[in-house]
Amino acid sequence: MSSEKNNTTNLSNYTPKGKLGVLFAQAKMFNQLNDQLSTLLPKAFKTLSLCALKDNTATFVTHNQAVAFRAQKQQDALLDILKNLDTLSSVQKIIIKVDLTEY
Repeated sequence: MSSEKNNTTNLSNYTPKGKLGVLFAQAKMFNQLNDQLSTLLPKAFKTLSLCALKDNTATFVTHNQAVAFRAQKQQDALLDILKNLDTLSSVQKIIIKVDLTEY
């Protein structure tokens, strides 16, 4: 028999250092932005998820090809929605990608 205690870690307070810490911070930021966008996006685009920001370009991913097609055709409307958020107001280009990977 082992007399070790079951030590659990509260991961909500976990803040790694270095590159992993940067990735955690980015993931947290994207989660917050996606939460804000979910209230602004029309129902037809609810499956879009912001996954990258680089050089004034926002990259969205979805698992639905039809949503990706519609979003490509309505990029100006999506840009207008992004301009409503201070963090995304400098975005000038949108890229839509389809992730067909099943989990």
